[in-house]
Amino acid sequence: MDPEELKKKIARGDCKVVDNTSSKLKSSVWEKFGVISDEESNIVKGFAACKTCLKVFVFDSRRCGTSSLRKHADTCAWNKLTRSIEQYLSKGTELKVPRRDDKDTITRLSVNFVCNDIRPFDAVHGEGFFALAQGLIDVGAKAGRVDVKQLLPDPTTVSRGVNKYAEKIRQELIPELKMQLEGGNGAVTLDMWTDDYRKNSYLCVTLHYINNKWELIERVLCTSEWDSSLRKTVDNIKPAIISALRKFGIDEFYSKLVYVTDRGLNIVAALRTVTRLSCAAHIFNTVLYTTFKPSQEDMYGEEVTAMIDSAKSLVTYFKQTSLQARLKKTLKNSVETRWNSLHTMLESISSQFEDIRTLLEERGEVDRLTNLDEEALSDFVAYLERFKEATKALEASKTPTLHLTIVWYERIRRHLRASSNDSNIISSLKEKCLSILQDKFDIHRLHRLAMFLHPKLKSMKLIADSSEVASVHSEMRRLVKDLKDKRGSPEEHCHHPPPEKRVRVSADTLSDVEDSNDEAPQYQDEVAAYIDHKTPKDDHFEILSWWQDHAHLFPNIAQIARSILAIPASSAASERDFSCAGYVIQERRSQLKPSTVDDVLFLHSNLKHHHHK
Repeated sequence: MDPEELKKKIARGDCKVVDNTSSKLKSSVWEKFGVISDEESNIVKGFAACKTCLKVFVFDSRRCGTSSLRKHADTCAWNKLTRSIEQYLSKGTELKVPRRDDKDTITRLSVNFVCNDIRPFDAVHGEGFFALAQGLIDVGAKAGRVDVKQLLPDPTTVSRGVNKYAEKIRQELIPELKMQLEGGNGAVTLDMWTDDYRKNSYLCVTLHYINNKWELIERVLCTSEWDSSLRKTVDNIKPAIISALRKFGIDEFYSKLVYVTDRGLNIVAALRTVTRLSCAAHIFNTVLYTTFKPSQEDMYGEEVTAMIDSAKSLVTYFKQTSLQARLKKTLKNSVETRWNSLHTMLESISSQFEDIRTLLEERGEVDRLTNLDEEALSDFVAYLERFKEATKALEASKTPTLHLTIVWYERIRRHLRASSNDSNIISSLKEKCLSILQDKFDIHRLHRLAMFLHPKLKSMKLIADSSEVASVHSEMRRLVKDLKDKRGSPEEHCHHPPPEKRVRVSADTLSDVEDSNDEAPQYQDEVAAYIDHKTPKDDHFEILSWWQDHAHLFPNIAQIARSILAIPASSAASERDFSCAGYVIQERRSQLKPSTVDDVLFLHSNLKHHHHK
């Protein structure tokens, strides 16, 4: 085996660079170099690799010294570039306010840039561009006027740098991810996607966990190309997921992680041996589209279908003519796989109905509104609005969402109750939708536990069956006992902490379902103490901040909360990644290597966490 072949294996994830733990090798050069481990964690003898650029060297400690390794460490260009990048991104010196004439000059140059190079206007905006521009200014401040053509790297150099920098951060992440997952703290969302240009399929794997600072972290591990020679079957999907985890040395945790996916039969079957939750936002979307499909027993099915089809045709017509430019807002079309797009389409028409009618009257084409009644459109938009609110809440990325699954399920059920103000069509749709929702929506024990772990929902008043609530309490006590047994600590009595001062507020986003028990607490165990603990009303309540502040009072439950609240309610992380992929893989960039796409999306997701360390 030669060094180049080994480097390719490292890039593919078949091998990895690990610290040299040999007690015989004391040289400081091993701070920058490592040995190579294969898939079975066996050391590949006779080689060493640079931890920064992953270049592989032939090395045998019995026959040669470390001079060649030290020479490379001193001259490694990527190591110098990485240090420079991080210096620019971490500069904390006070910045001056630019003069007006300088801003005017930069505005003119920005206009020249987007027009000369045919770039989008937002090419001069974004954290990455700001860091680059600040770096250029800082170089000029130190070196004076320099030739920017000699300073800026060639596009090929940038392309190669993406791969090297992505691999460097992957290696740096390994210890952190292992540490987080060893405590049973982690969840994975995954999905598959096909690009529009080359029709390549990709598997996106995203890891979610709550770190020691009680911050919810979302990291895209990979957006890897699916081997076109393989069918997307159970036997192929599972190894692909494990391979993605193996790149970070966390494949040993495969069976301990919780997976959140859509209900695709192949993915469900591939994950049948592990804990899997269905994406709640995907279920709501599926329920809606199933509701709108006509059936034999559906009295108004054809009428609803005609309205939706007419709306789609209207949007298409306006986009293909000059009429769209005469509207204040852009008309949006509906795509079944895009959450809330039906609401978006109908709302874009309903909010401009009179303007649309006027434009069509000018052209003698009012018949295009034959199946579109203004009042009916308004009713449909109001009907769909609650589903949009649910999806937006469940797809959040910066705060926990699993505890909201039951909350929104119950809110949607209430929304689907018949009302005397409903039209016949809406009343019929509600009845059908409620039946489909109750059939498709699965409430998992983790949803109940997550709800219990929200301090303002722990009385679980939304669960009518008292035996289910008692079951949650019992399971939480079992989990606490398991933690104590694992640590070998004796059973402890827990004195309830003094109640917190109540804060008077006008409203709260969970006010319709949160707890309001003011009874005096008594001497009890940790779970009972948590149940009786008073949580003041607060408009700006943050669940992770609360647990960080109260972890010393409920240490075992807090550890369980870190694990369960890290699980997202939806697989929206994959949807966000695929949206970014759509920007990366465009007509002008359709020849990008799939591995480069993976590296770009990996850095896009992980740089924000990396630089805030």
